[in-house]
Parts: sequence; structure tokens; C-alpha cells
Amino acid sequence: MTSPLHIWITGASRGIGASIAAVLTEQGHHVTLSGRNDASLQQISGLLEGGSTAAIVCDVADEASVANAHTAAVDRFGPVDVLINNAGIGVWKDLAHMSTEEFDDQIAINLRGTFLCCRTVIGPMIERRRGMIVTINSIASITNYPGNTAYGASKAGSLALTRSLREEVRDHGVKVCDVIVGATKTDIWHPDAREEFGERMMHSGDVASVVGTLISGFDNPRSHIEEVVVRPQRGDL
Repeated sequence: MTSPLHIWITGASRGIGASIAAVLTEQGHHVTLSGRNDASLQQISGLLEGGSTAAIVCDVADEASVANAHTAAVDRFGPVDVLINNAGIGVWKDLAHMSTEEFDDQIAINLRGTFLCCRTVIGPMIERRRGMIVTINSIASITNYPGNTAYGASKAGSLALTRSLREEVRDHGVKVCDVIVGATKTDIWHPDAREEFGERMMHSGDVASVVGTLISGFDNPRSHIEEVVVRPQRGDL
């Protein structure tokens, strides 16, 4: 693999995104960290060792914000080699009790955000015939759970988007990978749930190590891992 790569991680200020950043900077890559909280991004950036990092505020649901973040990232480290779609939110309610605003927020970040970030990087990747998009998705995209109507819909939509994108760009030298993740001990879960089920949950570093393996195949011209499911050893909660 050519090193270092320029890797842009959305939702990088905590949880899985921050753990992915730690793995990739240890490998010596240039990493652009983006998220909505500048203070958290700066804190994570200051803790990372190995590669070089840039912290750039970005709201993935906002078209102008994504475009501006991409421009700033390219100005800092050159073309984006790898996009990691990690930003996401979840509201755990039955459909009957969910507000329209809560539904729209999940679609905006989990689905529209994936679309906007993919669209921003895909043109330059096609032109260069080189690139990778890794989307951190949820087991809720392929399995049904009560209280997951809107979240599951947003994640299933994101998975359908990236699966179709994979077919559009595979002949252009661009790899599109989905990491479908089960219960992971991050603050997307309510503290009570983490307390009750924490021993059964994966850690964010478990997911990050899988992403590191995927990126190690960046320059392999013959194959790539299209989808991988990562679940807790004892299964779903």
C-alpha cells in the first residue's frame, strides 16, 4: 500500500470515529477529522500520534458545510484518497411516538450526509482512478428491531446507496466498502443501556481494527472487501 494516504473521517470527535483516527495515524496516514464540535475535534487531534491531522468542522447534513470541509481538507493534504462515512445519530422510539423532526434529523445525517460526502469525493476519485469509500453502517440496516423504525430506515437507505455506488464506480478503480456494525459501547447508546449490556458490547477499537485492515488493501488491483459484518461475540442485544 502506498503510504501515507489522505483519509477523511466524518464523525471523528468521539467513539468509533476517534478510534479509527487513532489506528490510521499510528499507520502514518494524513487524517482529516471532521464533526460538528470543534473543541472535541481539537482535543482528539491533540491526542493522536504518528501521522498528521487536521480538525475541520463539518455538518454532513449541510451541502455547503460538506463542500467547504472538503476544500479545506484538500488544501491541507491534497486529494482525499479514502472517505470514511462515520457520522450518525440514533433516536430509539417506536414510530407512533416519533416526531417528524426526529425522523428528519436521522435521515438528514445518516442518509443525506452519506450522499453528500460520497458525491463530494467521488468525482475526483474517478478522475484519478484511485480511491476508497468506507461507510460505517449499523446492523439495523439489515435486521429489524423495535424502536428502530427511523434509524433502521436511514441506515438501510445508506446501505442501498453505497451498494449501488459500488456498481457505478468499480470499473473506475474506486473501492466502496460497508462495515455493518453490531452493538458497540459508545455514547450513541443511553448510559443505562451501556451499564446493563456493556459486557456484551464491542469496543470502538474492535471496529477500528477492521477498518485498518480494509484500508491495507487500498492498492490491491484485483480484489477488495465489499461488505463485512462485525457483531458482538454473543450476538445482538
